[in-house]
Formats: sequence, C-alpha cells, structure tokens
Amino acid sequence: MIAVPFHQNATAVRGFVVFSRVVAVLIGTVALVVLTGWCLGVPLLTTLVPGQHAMKANAAIAFALSGLALFLTQDFVTPRWRLGPWLSIVVAGIGAVTLGEYLWSLDPGFDHLFDDSVARAAGLPQGRMAVPAAFALTLLGVLGLLVSTQRYLVLRETIAMVLLAIVVTGLASYAVALAGKIGGPFAQVPLPTLLMLLLAVLGWLSSSPTTGLTRVATADTFGGALARRLLLPVMFIFVLEALQSLLGLPETLAFAFVALGSGGAVAGLVWWVASLLDKLERQRMESALLRNDADTDVLTGLANRRAFDGALASLLHGQRERDTVFSLLMLDLDRFKAYNDDYGHLAGDQVLRITGHLLRAALRPSDRAARYGGEEFVLLLPEADAAGAREAAERILHAFRDFAWPQRAVTVSIGVTQATCGDTAADLVQRADTALYAAKNAGRNQAVVATP
Repeated sequence: MIAVPFHQNATAVRGFVVFSRVVAVLIGTVALVVLTGWCLGVPLLTTLVPGQHAMKANAAIAFALSGLALFLTQDFVTPRWRLGPWLSIVVAGIGAVTLGEYLWSLDPGFDHLFDDSVARAAGLPQGRMAVPAAFALTLLGVLGLLVSTQRYLVLRETIAMVLLAIVVTGLASYAVALAGKIGGPFAQVPLPTLLMLLLAVLGWLSSSPTTGLTRVATADTFGGALARRLLLPVMFIFVLEALQSLLGLPETLAFAFVALGSGGAVAGLVWWVASLLDKLERQRMESALLRNDADTDVLTGLANRRAFDGALASLLHGQRERDTVFSLLMLDLDRFKAYNDDYGHLAGDQVLRITGHLLRAALRPSDRAARYGGEEFVLLLPEADAAGAREAAERILHAFRDFAWPQRAVTVSIGVTQATCGDTAADLVQRADTALYAAKNAGRNQAVVATP
C-alpha cells in the first residue's frame, strides 16, 4: 500500500499558532489581574464579573504559570528559555496539592496567601479552589507537560478531551443553576475559571497544529476545511453560553440567539460544501478528459500505444494470477504508402479515421483497439482463444471489403495469436507481428494465426 503524504494548510497552521500565542498572553494577563485584585483587596478584580464567585489566588497563579509555559513553548523562544515543561509541572503540582488537602484533610497553609473573607463567612476552607477546578488544573499541567515535550500523543489527546468535557459540564451546570437554582459539584467553580480552562486547553492543542487533533483541522483536505468551518458555530455556542451565564439572559432569548447563529452557520456551511463539491466535480471531469486525451490517438479516436501497453500488461497479469485467456491481433493497412502517394496525406488521414470506426464497430465492448503506429493497429480480445480471435479477424476483413471507400478499396492484413502461459508483452507482440508478415507474404487481405 502506497503511503499518501499528509499535507497541512499553511494558512490554517499559522492561524492556530497565532491563536495559541494570543491565548498564552490572554491567560497570563487575566491571571495577573485576578492576583492584583487579591493583593489590593479589590473583590471586583478577583471575580472579574459582578455576582460571580472569586477565582482563588492559587488558581490564578496556576493559570499565570500555564500561560507563561504556553508562551515559552512557542517556536520563536530561544531554546535555553524553554521552561514550559517545568512550569507545567508546577501547575499540576498546585492542583494535586489542593486535591491532597481534600483527600487527607491537610492544611499546609498553601491557600492562606490572601484573606478570603467570603469563604470564611460561608464556612468553607479559605483560599481553596473547588475539587473540579483542582482536578482540572492537575490535568492542565500534565497536558502542558506532554505538549511541550511532544510525548505520549494519545494520552495528551485523551486528557484534552477530559478537560473539554469538564468545561462543557461546568457551563451546563451554570445554565441549570440559572434556571432552577440547583447546586452541584461545579457550584463553587467560578465561571471565569471555566472559560480560562477552555482557552488554555485550546491554546495548548493549537500550539502543535500538525499533530494530534489539530492535525485534522489544519489538513489541506476537504475534511480539514470542513473541520475548520465547523469550529466556528461550536465556538459561537460556547461564547453564547458564557454570555448567558454572565449576563443572566432569559433562556428563550438565548435559544433564539443560538438558533439564529447556528442556522446561519449551517446555511453558510451547506453553501460552502455545495460550492466545493461542484468545484471538485468539475476538476474530476477535467481530469478525466485530460486522462482520456493522454490515452487516445487524436486522429483515429482509438487507444494510443501508451494505453495499449497498459492494457496488455493488465491482461498478462490476469493470465498469470487467474489463468485467464486472451488474444492479440496485429493489423496493417495494405499498400498504405502507395495510397498516400497517390491521393495525398489528407486522404490517408481519412482512411485512418475510417479504420478506427470500422474496428470499433467490429469489436465487442470489452475488446480494446489501439493505433500501434503509422498504419499499424493492435487489438486485445479478453476471454477469446485463437478460434474466437480468428472469427473477429474475419469480421474485420469483411468490414474492410464491404466498405465503400472514397478513392479505391483498402484492405488489411492481420496477424493473430493467443497468449500462452509464460508470455511476455514482447513475446506476444513478436508472435503476432510474425503472423502479420506471413499474411502479407501470402498475398495480403487475409488473416494468419500464429502457432505458439
């Protein structure tokens, strides 16, 4: 099986890389804003959105480190400054330590960097992020480590899928909470944390656009182009879900926006697919025409020497593999040079065109006629033994004799041979050619069957 090279769309690759860099800067900036809010005691900076839970300081530190790790992983960074793997290990460590605090009731003081009066008033551990957030940051650190070291592709893609599932579940929980005020494991996870987590996962995946999941989206194929366009409505729904949670939009209004945006995206996608399929079909037809021209003799409309060689090789292969039977006829127009000399080359070309027509009319649909060169023609007759080939030769001889030629009668001599086990293309052609010259020497206008 021949391996087909996997080509990437250069524009898409650049777009994913730029997106990864923007995400790295954005995550780092937002995390620093949150940390500034904790340092200055400004609640609005820690929540980012009024009425939402504050992003914990240790979560903001983890996001800041993850954004820096993602930035340092980029190609333009000097190799000696590539500290991405180590920073990702620290991110995973922050999440793992928090999980350890929940599992073993430990309190190493890691969460007490800043006063958390809201959590203290609610009777919750101060400065400690929720379990889903801690678990997600642990996985995010591992994802960053695997991407920056280009290791364990399947594991890294699995972790990315798990993280995306956590984000989707968290956003869905917010929608449920807005509708029915129902709590759950994500009730204490701030919405900005979920959105930052989504951006971080997409950023890490986009930083390696030629491997893993993003390899499909950047492929220079129909599937790759389709995947890139499907990302738009998906991202639209994510953004709208986030806005609904942030702004408290009514569900009916949010549904109307989703229907409008998704419907427009689907309509645009259908139009694009239809246009692309139309273009592909036209290219296929043009390619078929070019391929047909490459295998066809322009003057006679029959197959040319190149097509004949391919068809003969295929029949010989079938004979070796499946013990099939076929025959070959070699034809030569009698005294064609004299005809050209007497009536001119235009008249000779007309004879060649008529010959092509007569041969096509005398053969079965499965037979193949080709112009071998000059006034010589060859015919391949699949599933025909010597007797069947002789009958075909007689039909051709009668067709030439019965045709009302415009200047004077044109006859043909034919050499017939049946392929035998062990024949090569050269053997078969040589045997048919020998029979053809035997027909010429015997007086022309006849067929001679070669003896194997």
